[in-house]
Order: sequence, then C-alpha cells, then structure tokens
Amino acid sequence: MHYDLIKWFFNENGIDREAAPPPAAIEHFQIRLMLENIPIQDLLEKSIRDKLPTRDAAVSTEKHDIEATTSPAQIIKFMRRGTDMMNQQLLVRKALEYEDEVVPEIIRMLKTSLNDLFIELSARVLALCSKDISEELIKDFDNIRGAYAKSMILLALGFKAPENRIPWLAKKFKELKNEYPNESFCYGAYYAIFEMESRFYGDSKISPAAQD
Repeated sequence: MHYDLIKWFFNENGIDREAAPPPAAIEHFQIRLMLENIPIQDLLEKSIRDKLPTRDAAVSTEKHDIEATTSPAQIIKFMRRGTDMMNQQLLVRKALEYEDEVVPEIIRMLKTSLNDLFIELSARVLALCSKDISEELIKDFDNIRGAYAKSMILLALGFKAPENRIPWLAKKFKELKNEYPNESFCYGAYYAIFEMESRFYGDSKISPAAQD
C-alpha cells in the first residue's frame, strides 16, 4: 500500500557510508540478532575474544545474577544500571519472560528517561515482546522527553507497527531531522521504515540500507 512512499523516502534520504553507523543502525542489528537467535559471542573477532578472560569473572557473576532473578523490579534495575555486552541478550530475554510486568513499566519510564543504556535495552524488549504496544507508543510519542528515547521507540515500532503507520514514521523522521540537524536521532525512524519494508514487501528491497 505504501511501496511508492517507501521508494520516495529512500531516494530522498540516504546514509553516509563513510561515517560511523548511527546508534539506530547498531540497535537494529542487535534486535535482528536476537530474532535470528545469533549469540553476540559468535560475531566477536578472535582478538576481542582473547581479551575477555580479563573480565570473565565479572561477566560470569553478572550472568548468574540475571539468571537467578525472578523479580521484574530487579530486571528493571539491571536495565537501568546496564550490563556487560556479553550479558545483554540474556537480560533482554529475561525481561521478556516477565513482559506483562516489565513492558508497561519501561513504557512509563521511557517518557522521561535520559539513560541511554536503559533506553537501548528497552527498545529491544519493546521490539521483541509479544504485546501489541504500537498504538500506545504512537499515542504517547509526543509526550516523550528525550530525543534519544524518541529515536529508539521509533526503531522499535519498525518491528511492531502496522503498515498504515509508514507515513507517520516518515513524518517523524522529517521532524527529528529538522529539529536536530546535527544529530542522528531521525535514523530511528529511518531504520524502522527499513524494517517495515522487509516485513511488508519481502524481497522487493529498495532502501539504501539494504544495498551492498
């Protein structure tokens, strides 16, 4: 239904491939890894893996603590504190075990949160949860305080929102780009539309992000 709009959107808005990827690109990649059940450890280069023993004890202790928790409040605490990269997938999956309690709380907290680590982990939980939270997020979107939280919520909506919300996402891309011309917040919407292109139009890839 919105194939022509997506085609126009990606023709008008590209990616600087010489620059570092925006945070939304990294978070999109993290969510895709979890959807495809790919452990982050499988992607680490040997040079990085060789350095891991220096923090192995701390990672193992944190992993045990996450696995042992049965408290949604404790899960939120872990998310706010942030966890080692090696334990982030585990923490997100633990949050999903308690999504009935955790998801409403992180939606509430995202309205005012400026904690980047919490925002990123929350975006992964929202993207992967079984709850239909897209309309709630869209309804509350303009009341969200932080631009980074807005960016990551837009990204999560790429995995949850229905096809008829593509024009809304394109509008939010333009708004954030105009409001923060020197920042990359708008790319939450960009990668949301990229994901929706895949969800609704299959192999008919037209976005620059899908091209080699």
